[in-house]
Amino acid sequence: MMRTFIFIIFVVITGAIVLSMLVPLIAFVLTLGLLYYGIRHFILADTLLAKIGFAVVALIGLSLSLSNSPALVGLVAAVVLYYVVKAWQKPAPDTERYDWVTEN
Repeated sequence: MMRTFIFIIFVVITGAIVLSMLVPLIAFVLTLGLLYYGIRHFILADTLLAKIGFAVVALIGLSLSLSNSPALVGLVAAVVLYYVVKAWQKPAPDTERYDWVTEN
C-alpha cells in the first residue's frame, strides 16, 4: 500500500516537471537541429564564404541550445519517469525467504 502511494507521488512530481519543461525541450531539440545543420553543411561546404556562413549558423545554434540547457532537467525527469514506470510494471519478487537454520 505504501509502495503504491510513494509511486503515485513520484509519478505526479516527475510528470509535472516533464510537462513544465515541455516547451524548453522542444526548443532545445530544434536548436540542436540547427547546430547539426550548421556543422554538417560547414563540413560539406567548398567555398570560404559558405564555410563562414555555416559556421555562423552553427554558432547561433550552439548559443541557442546553451540558453535552453535547463531543458536537460526535463529530459532527465522524463528518463527517470520512464525507468520508474518500467520497473513498476515488473512483478514483485517472491517475499518468502529461505531459512537455512530450520531447513533439513
